[in-house]
Amino acid sequence: MPTAAYMTYPQLVHRLRRLADLAPDLVRLEVIGKSRLGRDLFVVTLTDAATGSPLDKPAVLVDGNIHAGEVCASSAVVYWIERLVEERDRDPVVRELLRTRTVYAIPRIAVDGAEVYLTTPARLRSSPHLYPHTTPPDGFVEDDVNGDGRILWMRVPAEDGAYAVDEIDPRVMRPRQPGEIGGVYYHVFPEGRVVRTSQGGARPAASSARDVRLHGMDFNRNFPIRWAGESGQSGAGPFPLSEPELRALADFIQAHPNIAAYAALHTSGGVILRQPSTGDDTVLSPLDRALFTEVARMGERETGYFSGSNYEKFATGHEAVLMPGAADDWMYDHLGVLSFTVELWDLRRRAGARGYGEIGMRKMMALTVEERLEDERKVVDYVAREFPDAYTPWTLFDHPDFGRVEIGGLDPKFVIQNPPPALLEEECDRVGRFLTRLGLSTARLVVSGISVEPVAEGVYRVIAEVANAGFLPTASTKKGRDLALEGIRAELRGASEILAGASPCELDHLDGYGFHGTWRLPVHQRAHVEWVVRGAPGAFIEVRFSTPRAGRATASVALP
Repeated sequence: MPTAAYMTYPQLVHRLRRLADLAPDLVRLEVIGKSRLGRDLFVVTLTDAATGSPLDKPAVLVDGNIHAGEVCASSAVVYWIERLVEERDRDPVVRELLRTRTVYAIPRIAVDGAEVYLTTPARLRSSPHLYPHTTPPDGFVEDDVNGDGRILWMRVPAEDGAYAVDEIDPRVMRPRQPGEIGGVYYHVFPEGRVVRTSQGGARPAASSARDVRLHGMDFNRNFPIRWAGESGQSGAGPFPLSEPELRALADFIQAHPNIAAYAALHTSGGVILRQPSTGDDTVLSPLDRALFTEVARMGERETGYFSGSNYEKFATGHEAVLMPGAADDWMYDHLGVLSFTVELWDLRRRAGARGYGEIGMRKMMALTVEERLEDERKVVDYVAREFPDAYTPWTLFDHPDFGRVEIGGLDPKFVIQNPPPALLEEECDRVGRFLTRLGLSTARLVVSGISVEPVAEGVYRVIAEVANAGFLPTASTKKGRDLALEGIRAELRGASEILAGASPCELDHLDGYGFHGTWRLPVHQRAHVEWVVRGAPGAFIEVRFSTPRAGRATASVALP
């Protein structure tokens, strides 16, 4: 059975190649581009080759680890595709997915940044290249100054400090109250040091500790959707799709028009995020609102996560534009693909504390100091009790810039941002169930009927009916239908002559069985086409229907 693990780049590549060797009839491994540092960017294609080529089936695209530190996401993608191969013969749900759909999986996008994250104490957003600066400036940078292999928190005693030791749980730092005096107070900030490259002599550390982002590129703010530039969104990049990893991803998506559903795996929060990002649900069409909501609720049942729109969960009311340049917004707004972001792992929920996945950022901001402290105590107590190696008590250290300080706190990598290794497989398993069901929610064309009626000697009337047996529309969404340049293509082959009707001809897109209200006539899920043909009795004719996001369906019949 597959096992979930955190993987360095060589370990990841080894597992992908081993999977391709294990099931060559199901798995194809390709390189779609290279990172800034020259690492290959892999995509895995999974489908049963015996039932058709990958491009002739509707597809779900799943990617992970677009942010360097969200390594749980790449573990989840690899675990899921390995499970699909493992269960192909014994699980009818998996068998149906591989028989009728295509899976495209890109386990790790930030291949350079994730390698730094996994092999050094450093934390970074996406890429290790210098951005937005052209030369490193003076200021404060996060660093493992005490050499214990982790970048934790520092508390520095100071008269103007904003924090004090919590009286209820001394492991926790509480905010200093208005007008509070007479105690011992601290500045609290990430472990790090002050970098001085310019000349000018020694300067006070505290007033020189301007936060410097050396590796500030954010891949998920670099897509061509409401792109805001660095002045409008930190990490946006110099222009949309400026990064080679994202250009490779975008080129792959454009070359695969059969992608009908998309899930981007991130951490953390334990929440399935759906559209919209630009306002409340009324900015969506009624159909798309229903489709997103119902699929997200299915995801809740499969994963145990919360669900809600990007706007509901992230908007605070202070944003000019909410998360400009994000992948899921681009996939839906520009391509019309039903798209989700899945935030794996929720430490706060495990500890019994409130989190944005449950109540949203607006309500998180409205929590009182006492409520926030209550939650912080729960989190620290949970980690110290259940995963003691992930908690470091406050420990004295002689800092070269700030003097006598204390360093401690929770492991930011493998308890806050990602689950502890002991819980990794549980997270991977639950999200995999959702991804399988998401793939099976895509549209699927079937020939629901074909009839041949003689109208004269050697002349026949042929009627073929096509249906959409999937949950989603054949264009994925109402937005996809509005953007579509073509509908469903119908073709007739085998007749010696077509006397009436055209082949090929085009039919309108079809709805799926997705939610429409209390009832709905099936005419919206079906269409038919009619020809009059000449042919020899006993000759076979074939009818074929196709559209990229719903696949291809064929049926043949003998002329009577």
